[in-house]
Amino acid sequence: MKMKLTAALICLAGASMFSVSANAQDNTRNWDYGNVVATTAVHLEPGAMNAYLNDLNGLWRIFLDQQTKDGNVVKYRILQNSFPRDGEADLILITEHPNWAAFDLSNEYFEDLTKKLQGSLDKARDANLDRGKLRRLGGNSVYQEVKLRN
Repeated sequence: MKMKLTAALICLAGASMFSVSANAQDNTRNWDYGNVVATTAVHLEPGAMNAYLNDLNGLWRIFLDQQTKDGNVVKYRILQNSFPRDGEADLILITEHPNWAAFDLSNEYFEDLTKKLQGSLDKARDANLDRGKLRRLGGNSVYQEVKLRN
């Protein structure tokens, strides 16, 4: 019995020596922040897919193209949920920004851009009300990319 206890203690001591090196962690930061990605979930009304995508292909696209030219958007895209379950979004709108500063643009910037693209803020409001007949917006999320270094 004493022999078994001694053998067990030796095994335990040996195992603990190996676990010390396994527990040692490299805490250096081997990553950098990348772009900031914003998502919007969109729940479409039945039969509204084509009309809504046509709407996005117009003003939404032009609006983001201008922000891309201004350096505030890196890229944008739309993902379709191929098999949405009850309560899940039909589409996810994604905009990618170079940094958080793109979220600090003034109201004047967006108002001027809106007036340039739609003629007036009233026209923009009316278009937004019409768009509301096609869809219901779900949640918004914002993520920041983490880029691993080599």
